[in-house]
Amino acid sequence: MTITAEQLGHRLRIARGQISQDLAAAEIGVPRSAVSLMESGQRQVSTLELTRLATLYGRPIEWFVNPNDAEEAADPVQALFRQEPGLAESTAQIHVGRCVQLFRDGSSLLRLLGREPVSALPRHDLPAPRSTGSAIDQGQMVAEQERRRLDLGNAPIRDLADLIWSQGVWAATLDLPQDMSGLFLSGRDFGLAVIANGKQDFRRCRFSLAHEYGHALMDRDQPAVITQSSNRRDTREQRANAFAATFLMPADGVREFLHGLGKGHGSRREEAVPDALANEDGVRGELRSPPRSQTITVVDAALVAEQFGVSYPAALWRLLGLGQISSAEREALQKQTTAANRYIKTVRSTSEADDAAAAAPPKDADLRWQILPLAMEAWRRELITSGRLTEIARHLEFEDTDSILELAELLS
Repeated sequence: MTITAEQLGHRLRIARGQISQDLAAAEIGVPRSAVSLMESGQRQVSTLELTRLATLYGRPIEWFVNPNDAEEAADPVQALFRQEPGLAESTAQIHVGRCVQLFRDGSSLLRLLGREPVSALPRHDLPAPRSTGSAIDQGQMVAEQERRRLDLGNAPIRDLADLIWSQGVWAATLDLPQDMSGLFLSGRDFGLAVIANGKQDFRRCRFSLAHEYGHALMDRDQPAVITQSSNRRDTREQRANAFAATFLMPADGVREFLHGLGKGHGSRREEAVPDALANEDGVRGELRSPPRSQTITVVDAALVAEQFGVSYPAALWRLLGLGQISSAEREALQKQTTAANRYIKTVRSTSEADDAAAAAPPKDADLRWQILPLAMEAWRRELITSGRLTEIARHLEFEDTDSILELAELLS
């Protein structure tokens, strides 16, 4: 069974997305009307034309010509809208569609440059967790394995989006509906991608990116996963939360940091040492900390949040999970969130400019930093036209696309 001209035309129209018919025509050297006729199934598409269009659109040839390829089922954006129909009717549809097109643009550029986009991530085929406890256990286990694989030790992760990108996973922030913290997407034409809601505070963005990265490791069989308030009790979401908490705040790293603050030892502890004169003998002694010296204060919790780049409430939950504070202490400290955030802002910011920089998302989560260098390099090697470069700049929402071309010429 072969694909019909109408089916091929339909797929060409879907794949073109935000790319204009004029640019597509210029790229393959035909009039714009020819592209229109191709998309309506009224004109044959040569092998060379299809190859060039597939490259332009960031899609594999098989996606266009395989008659058994149900493109909507394989399209993560369609899968996303099936999961959350209301999303298709909001402005988020435009943002998500643009973002996915950028992932495809980037993957196409990597292929042109001979740097085939391949994910370095291991696959964790885990059974669906049957309880919150098993979800937490699985998430923590995978996070610990991932930190060992990446040789992170107990140190905080400073450039999370850059780390994710280094593993062959696209990372971006995007304005999403208020009740949605992030998305994980998987597509054969662009690979794996994680998106955090850019409307969130910077530290919540980091947690969301880590959460979606957990989905990339543990739920890769899904074309799209939405993290939102309506599914927060789902054990797979709880597993991804446990992954994010452990990945960003490793247990030993948090304990070491607390010890550096003189905390986390307990009010009483027993020490024992062997006797050099008698192998079977030794001495034991009890150490007592001064009263209230081991109490985790709002300042301590705020410093943990700042050290590991997470929100103050996330730090409190992690301290609770590690047994450093009780449930009652967490609730009491939670009520001081405003004071904690004010303390962090006061200590971190020495000027308005510093404060603005600290509140901004990491540059690596802006796809401009990931894709524009690829486009400029492809243009320099004459692998794409000037029109294609300015089109990618437009997708990246540069207001003055002419200046991007001027910059490329200056840097070449």
